[in-house]
Amino acid sequence: MPRIWLGTFLVAAVSALAGCRAQKPAPPAPPPPRVTVVRPATTPVRDYWVYNGYLNTTESVEVRSKIRGFLTEVLFKEGTEVAEDAPLYTIDKREYNTAVRKAEAELLKADAEIKTWEAQIEQSKADLERVSGLIKVASASKADLDLAKATLGVRVAELKAAEANRDAAKEALHSANLILSYTDIKARIPGRIGRTHVHRGNLIQADTTLMATIVRVDKLYVEFDAPEADYFAAQKARIRAHPSGDVADIEIGVGDERDFPHRGTLDFRDNRVETATGTIHVRGTLDNPLLANNVRLLYPGMYARVRVPKSDYTQQTVIPEDCLLSGQEGRFLFVVAANNAVEKRIVTVGAPVWKAPPPEPGKAPPSWIAVNPTPAPPAEGQPPAPSRRPIKSIVAITAGLFPQDRVILDGLQQARPGAPVAPEEWNLIPPAEPKK
Repeated sequence: MPRIWLGTFLVAAVSALAGCRAQKPAPPAPPPPRVTVVRPATTPVRDYWVYNGYLNTTESVEVRSKIRGFLTEVLFKEGTEVAEDAPLYTIDKREYNTAVRKAEAELLKADAEIKTWEAQIEQSKADLERVSGLIKVASASKADLDLAKATLGVRVAELKAAEANRDAAKEALHSANLILSYTDIKARIPGRIGRTHVHRGNLIQADTTLMATIVRVDKLYVEFDAPEADYFAAQKARIRAHPSGDVADIEIGVGDERDFPHRGTLDFRDNRVETATGTIHVRGTLDNPLLANNVRLLYPGMYARVRVPKSDYTQQTVIPEDCLLSGQEGRFLFVVAANNAVEKRIVTVGAPVWKAPPPEPGKAPPSWIAVNPTPAPPAEGQPPAPSRRPIKSIVAITAGLFPQDRVILDGLQQARPGAPVAPEEWNLIPPAEPKK
């Protein structure tokens, strides 16, 4: 009997406890997480093909001598820029000065022979006139007349031969002076000269001894290989946009440059596609001006990044790159629907539009920013919350996003598809245009 009573008591106690728990109110649901949202902006965007290439000189000259002789002077500083016709080397002139003086003497001799034959011709003319007068009075025979005529003819022929010798002597003197001028070796093009391969006292062989090289540096080539698919697409775009021309601008970046600050123009495409690689060789030209302290930034042989525009600028939807996420399905972002629920949106990412430059002391370059138009007042004793957020980079979205969408910028870690959020809308502001 006591056991039955104890069991009944325990059952009643458990039922009472369960009833108390059922009547206890549930805890309140946590508030939805706060997120920062921005609406996409619209800006002109241009898409590009990007290639790897290298810089090359537009002109290159090997400095060699036209004559043989001992080198007497080196007149330039190695590794500097030289102007066209600037003196570079001097070869021993003594042998070639002697040849010039000999040619001058031959010319004087030819002039003297001409004067001699001119005098003898005058004498022969006088003899012919005298014999002709004697023939009339029968004081001279016809043989005397024939001899006088023949003598005049011979002397006229000798004069022509002397004149020919004079012309030959003039050409010999010109040749000797030309060869003498080769003892002063000058720059054939303006550019940067390398190290000298020969020094004073060395015997220089004609046409064979490489003395130095000069490369032009004020204007350079940029050379790269483009896939045939890109080239085909570019040709079709060019036909549509520029039926009468095939000139396209290109942009070049070198070294640690974050952007493509150098501008050039395509000027050459090879006449065939390389079947082994499926690429075509393309070349552009760009200027390489003198900067501070007479320094040129670009150098032949440097690695270069080249981008070629696919089309003209078009208005496209852009967002901060921080909004983008990646998954197995590709690139996506979170947007906030009208009921403040999170929606996952698959998008197609287009060309990069802008990237924040590296900071420089004392400079604040124009940049994209997100601004809170209605910042909440700070709590008592607390500093105000930030109302401006710098944007690191901007990309174009070509599909999957609409101008009225609210895209989550901050708070992506708390956002879940289908879950509610408390959005705080900020404005996406592009860089201010420079004042003209």
